[in-house]
Amino acid sequence: METTQSVWIAYGDVHPPKKKGKAPKKTKEELEEERRLQEEEEARLRAEEEKRLEEERKKRELEEAKRREEETRNRAAELERLSIEYEATKLDIEGKVQRLAEILRTQKEARDWEKYLACEPRPDAQAEGDMNSFLNSWSLEVSTDLSEVTSTCDGANEVVNDLVHVGANAKATNDVALYDQCTMFIDKIQQMINEKIEYASGNILQYADEYTDSNSRSEVKMASASNWVKLGLWVNLIAKGSRNKKIDFQELGISVDLPKAVIIQPLALRVTHLPYDPLSIKNSQNIDFALGGIFSLELLAIPPPPKRARGWMMREVADASEPLKRLSYPLEGMVVSAALPIKVSLLLPTDVIVSCAPRIGWWDPQGESWEEDGISEVVFHPETNIVTFSTMKLTHLAVLQQRDLNFQKYYWHLTMSTKAHNKAHLKLKTEHYDSVHFEITDAGCRLVAPQLPQLGHLHQKWLPPGELLMKLTASGIGLCPALDDDLRFGFTPKQKELEDRVIAEVVSVVAAYEISIGNLSLESNSGGVKWLSAIDSPKQIVFAVKEIHWPYIGSEGVEGEDDHSGNNFEFRQQHATSASYVNVLTEVDDEVSGGGVKFRIDRSEDPYDTHVHLKKVLEDISSPDAKDRMENSNVLFEFMLKKMLSLLRLFSYSKPLCAVTSTTSSSLLAGEDELLASAVAAAEGFGLDDSSTGAANGSFQANLPEVAAEKIGMEEPVDMVTGEEAAS
Repeated sequence: METTQSVWIAYGDVHPPKKKGKAPKKTKEELEEERRLQEEEEARLRAEEEKRLEEERKKRELEEAKRREEETRNRAAELERLSIEYEATKLDIEGKVQRLAEILRTQKEARDWEKYLACEPRPDAQAEGDMNSFLNSWSLEVSTDLSEVTSTCDGANEVVNDLVHVGANAKATNDVALYDQCTMFIDKIQQMINEKIEYASGNILQYADEYTDSNSRSEVKMASASNWVKLGLWVNLIAKGSRNKKIDFQELGISVDLPKAVIIQPLALRVTHLPYDPLSIKNSQNIDFALGGIFSLELLAIPPPPKRARGWMMREVADASEPLKRLSYPLEGMVVSAALPIKVSLLLPTDVIVSCAPRIGWWDPQGESWEEDGISEVVFHPETNIVTFSTMKLTHLAVLQQRDLNFQKYYWHLTMSTKAHNKAHLKLKTEHYDSVHFEITDAGCRLVAPQLPQLGHLHQKWLPPGELLMKLTASGIGLCPALDDDLRFGFTPKQKELEDRVIAEVVSVVAAYEISIGNLSLESNSGGVKWLSAIDSPKQIVFAVKEIHWPYIGSEGVEGEDDHSGNNFEFRQQHATSASYVNVLTEVDDEVSGGGVKFRIDRSEDPYDTHVHLKKVLEDISSPDAKDRMENSNVLFEFMLKKMLSLLRLFSYSKPLCAVTSTTSSSLLAGEDELLASAVAAAEGFGLDDSSTGAANGSFQANLPEVAAEKIGMEEPVDMVTGEEAAS
């Protein structure tokens, strides 16, 4: 009971908590005081923040003013220094120009004298008076003989070729007046060639009955070929025949299978081949051009036969405004759906590179464009160089090629030969050719690679840059974008003045430096990714340079020995550019004297460390030998190289390599330098041919060692097996 009672007592001691009383309400004066204190605190904080912001603003303005003042001071100092630099070099440049002009004048006088002694009948393509005399004289010549017409037209085509080559060189030197003059005369001569062929064809059709023989009085077949100009006529005087007829012009390498619906009517078939393309340029939107010239197949109406009466022969005279009446196929009265395609076989020129699956097109005069509908069963036979196809269009036909196939250069490299004086090697990688290799000297240029039978005429002969590149374009490797090609393909090039200036500066240092496509993955203080904006900027160009290692410098060894032997290796270690490439940034600056262009290299962090001339930029990192070579370079060689680079437009139609993985790129570049140095030495020593070097596979930018192997400068072709063994 005690326990129970104590429990009740314990429970009885617990009482619920007492309720707290409500806090007394603040008076109006207290609330007003709190509000006032809060507002004062907020005002104080705002004032402090405003003061802090004002101080920061003033500090920023002061720093910005100091920065602008420093930039203005640095900019003024830069412009003054560049102006002094330009004035200091102006006389040297003018002297160089005068020496070159004197050399060119002497050479032209020598050529003119040689032509005079040789009684050269062809006019001087550069002389307007000579060209006018040629046109006036030829316009007075009237001939209806087929062989004579083709011969004179072929001679006129040679003059056209001269004008094309002179025009190309005029474009390379920015001689707009001479280029326009050449274009005008080309148009006039080509128009006159057409007029001569039209007149001769009309005369033959008019008097076709006089060309028949005793064996075949119902038809006439005539053909003549003079070098590249070909002309053939087949005239069906009497409508007869019950089956297809093959018209084979063996002299021309052209055959045409005419269906029955055609040969049962009196008409004529004319075939011509002219080795140029005057049609594609009529429309600036045409992306194709005629490869190997234009083949024309045309059906022509023949005049009514002559009538004899009382000893007289009466012939119907054709309208002078339309001497030839062209017939469209299918012929009038034929059922279009039942018309059969006409089978054609063409022997293509031997100097034209044709793909395994060529495109054949016909010229649409309404749309002024090449079309491919109506062409079928195209087959190319490389062993005979003959292409066969079926066509529903009898008009101007051609093998088509897109003109920009090889415009873009994915890699390029320019270096002097260490075996011969005043000789440079220029190697390119394009969309369809892993190696296009040129040799440039003061006497001209020649093609080294690719080694293709169609290009044999360009491998041995030294030609002016314009002539070489135009012949290469005619063969199917077009490397020279024209200014209108920029608009045609929607391409944004570098500014013309900038590109011309860079080319002029590059040729002034090429005697001592290798020049190549820029590489924005190079390890550098201010280059690399910081210059990536230059890739697409029309006002900036990036390229790379490296001082050439001449094997005989500081060494008694034989030329071409290992670059890492003796004093040669020490020499390379002492000079930065001998071991690795240096990026050069060229940009437009309208305030700079001497053309508004300045240069800087990625070895300097100072953005104001610029120069007017590339030679001055490289002065601090050039060896004494390099400086001597640049000062005593051959002006005629530089002129040849300048024209070559101007026509190729390397700086507009190439983009710097930009693999930016630092570790990988640096190791690849190191491997590239070593491989290139040893490979060039091997090529110079053994005379390897480009055909012995393999093409890089896969991503070009990701395989720089293979790229280095591709850009070896080759000297003298040797046996393929020997070349491969030497290269390995």
